[in-house]
Amino acid sequence: MALKTIVVFVDQTAASDARVRYAAGLAMRHQAHLIGLFIVPNAWQHDRADSNIQGGAAIHEMLERHNLIESDALRAAGRSFEAMAARDDASFEYRAVRGGDVGELVRLHCLHSDLVVVGHPSAGLPAGWSPEQMLLSTGVPVLIVPASWPEGTIARKVLFAWNASREARRAITDSLPVLRAAESVSVVVVDPTNNPLHGQEPGADIAHHLSRHGVAARVEQLQSRGEPIAEVIRRYAAKDQSDLIVLGAYSHSPRRELLFGGVTRTLLGKVTIPTLISH
Repeated sequence: MALKTIVVFVDQTAASDARVRYAAGLAMRHQAHLIGLFIVPNAWQHDRADSNIQGGAAIHEMLERHNLIESDALRAAGRSFEAMAARDDASFEYRAVRGGDVGELVRLHCLHSDLVVVGHPSAGLPAGWSPEQMLLSTGVPVLIVPASWPEGTIARKVLFAWNASREARRAITDSLPVLRAAESVSVVVVDPTNNPLHGQEPGADIAHHLSRHGVAARVEQLQSRGEPIAEVIRRYAAKDQSDLIVLGAYSHSPRRELLFGGVTRTLLGKVTIPTLISH
């Protein structure tokens, strides 16, 4: 698999700039087509008093004003996206989504991509949607870029969280182009002796598999000593100066993680390093 189509969610916040810069850099590295997806704001949400307007002329003026607000937002977001996406020989386009069923329209656009890029804490997604929901509803891997992430550091030192689950295995396939392009990949196994699925030498077989695909991988076996696994991963990422975390999301069901907590929910609760999730 190659990374050839990337969708990034665009809005009018400062957080949008970080994710668009990241997505544009990733698209250039992989010679991928970049799609900026903007959800046009509903002007009705800005002034509820408009619902009390009466009279033909007043209603006409209100509709004109709403159209102007939406058009201005559309153009401003488009200019910002194009300023960051327009690089040498870059392939990109800007799309807008509006209407009542925005969630399903957005989902349709994402289904035809190899990767979806969103932000944190502001994801840029439709109201009520989360990165996890986008992942689970489309099956397309989602890369979450924190608003504070500096320009220029894009997936050079990758931490791959391996727990020998179906989801982690899927994450390898989904992220393989990114792993190949990285300078180094740390396959991190936490509490390996607690999981018989790892085999005799935890992490070794999957590292060999990655190396056959041209990935510069090494295995790091870590002990949690009772600490939450997500915190062990975060601490190692900081120590190793990782600039991307890759994991298979929800090895347990999302409902179980909601009730009892889990690695996915904890890592996504506070994203400080770009994180690619797959399911």
